[in-house]
Amino acid sequence: MGYSISVKNLICFFTLAVLFISCNRDEVVVAESGQAPVIELDSEDGIYAVKIGRELVIAPTYQYADHALFAWTIEGKLISTDPTLKYTWDESGEVFITLRVDNENGHAEEEVKVEVRDLLPPAINLYVPAKGLKVQKGVENTLTAVIAHSDLAGFKVEWVRAGVVVSTDMTYTFKENQVGVFPITITASNEDGETKKELEIEVVENMPYKVVFPAPSYEQSVSTRYTFVGRPVFLRPLLDYFENPQYRWSVDGKPVEGETGRVYKFTPSFAGEYRITVSVTEMQNGISVESAVTVVCVNGSEASGYRAASGASSAYSNRVYEYTPAPGQFINETNTGGFTGSESTREAAVEYASKRIAKQSYVSLGSFGGYIIVGFDHSIQNKGGYDFAIQGNAFDSSNEPGIVWVMQDVNGNGLPDDEWYELRGSETGKPTTIQDYEVTYFRPASDGSHTYWIDNLGNTGWVDFNAYHTQPYYYPLWITADSYTLYGTRLLPRNSQSPSTGYWSNSPYDWGYADNCGSDMLTGDSYDGSGQKNGFKISNAMYHDGSPVNLQYIDFIKVQNGALAKSGVLGEISTEVFSFQDLNMNK
Repeated sequence: MGYSISVKNLICFFTLAVLFISCNRDEVVVAESGQAPVIELDSEDGIYAVKIGRELVIAPTYQYADHALFAWTIEGKLISTDPTLKYTWDESGEVFITLRVDNENGHAEEEVKVEVRDLLPPAINLYVPAKGLKVQKGVENTLTAVIAHSDLAGFKVEWVRAGVVVSTDMTYTFKENQVGVFPITITASNEDGETKKELEIEVVENMPYKVVFPAPSYEQSVSTRYTFVGRPVFLRPLLDYFENPQYRWSVDGKPVEGETGRVYKFTPSFAGEYRITVSVTEMQNGISVESAVTVVCVNGSEASGYRAASGASSAYSNRVYEYTPAPGQFINETNTGGFTGSESTREAAVEYASKRIAKQSYVSLGSFGGYIIVGFDHSIQNKGGYDFAIQGNAFDSSNEPGIVWVMQDVNGNGLPDDEWYELRGSETGKPTTIQDYEVTYFRPASDGSHTYWIDNLGNTGWVDFNAYHTQPYYYPLWITADSYTLYGTRLLPRNSQSPSTGYWSNSPYDWGYADNCGSDMLTGDSYDGSGQKNGFKISNAMYHDGSPVNLQYIDFIKVQNGALAKSGVLGEISTEVFSFQDLNMNK
């Protein structure tokens, strides 16, 4: 099922060939001369699925392709010279096809992935939160399923409750007036097979309202906060199931008058432990839930915790403490991503990131909220200028902003379990910047599936599975839960697609972000990301309300992807970091 001529030989004869291929170009958009061709695939993610024996049609559109030469190849063997590929396979497997288009001004290439399958049964994805499906008695709740391969012939879906079909749509509105546990079965079928997904809905008299104070990171469980005399901490609880909450705060059992907001600024006046309690009341029914957090005001000054650099100290970070990326196309990837495919524990993930950072190879943070935490063998001083640098791979049209956070080791235990402070950037305080943003990612239902998410504003979407990164799925292997939530600050995306070329561009932000060609870029050609670094000032550390912290030094750095967006075939915007450097070592 191929030709004996290779694409290399074909291209060599391009000058002669263009004289004979000017016909049969109905799919080609003729544009002005003097430009290399542009290919726009008819699949957003570059992945096509087809069954054995069924003809696959791939019909891109083209610009600047009048009198062009088209070459479709599999492993260097030419299979077609038409603008549209029509092809049939007689065995299953994954096939990678390269499309090359040449004209007298240059060429363009795209690689697509074809999944040749015996069968394409449905795959059911359903947003089921880690807290479980709990609903209040007598209240309507709408469940939505996302089902792959629903476009095949004979597709149907059924929601079955107690042996009765209650819905044949992608959604089912559940309402029950009795308390108990109610099993639901979703059955989806098409011409290739049937798939079932079972779930349980717990109906309760009153919702199991939950109020907790978050730990400093996903991998930590202790929420204790540490500070110095006169340095405030901003306390913000996380809520489950509340619809209309009201807040009351107390310190060591004494109510704080006038504090009724979700965020409480507490400033200790003397060293010791404080117990801060918040009572959250659901205004719809008057039910209240309390939660408390300990704030430790250490006995000592900020300066006493400073760790001076020695002659043996390195200007570069010496330890990765945590690596918790969001799902993304480079996560679990064993080719360019550098994973082994066996990173199934937190320790293995940290080891992976540590080795990569040590040799200044990129570590991807995945989609929004993914982060890495590093430390140094000394404290980094605040000297007023650029105190440290973070290496990324940004260039002119490829910027993937990483928000930077810093921390002092206030409790002196050598771990990043103290207070994180966001560094101010050009987008801080803008109406388009969302503070306290949350995204929950869900484990894909099957290999090769998109990774779905839902945010705390009620929006849903997914991280695309694409043709260029073919690991089974992009959900981190070492995250054992079927869903996890990441918190942070979200920036307004600056990605766009050119209407003339179809190319995607991720434009830079003015300053303040890693992996970004801003005014704070210290090194790196704007057209070449190799060696690209941004400088950061400790003096830009700020509290939750945007006021300056005025830190004398820092001990830990966290970089977190601040964007939730996709750029077509380029995939999700995902911050990459290579190294962390103290710029004050030799000053």
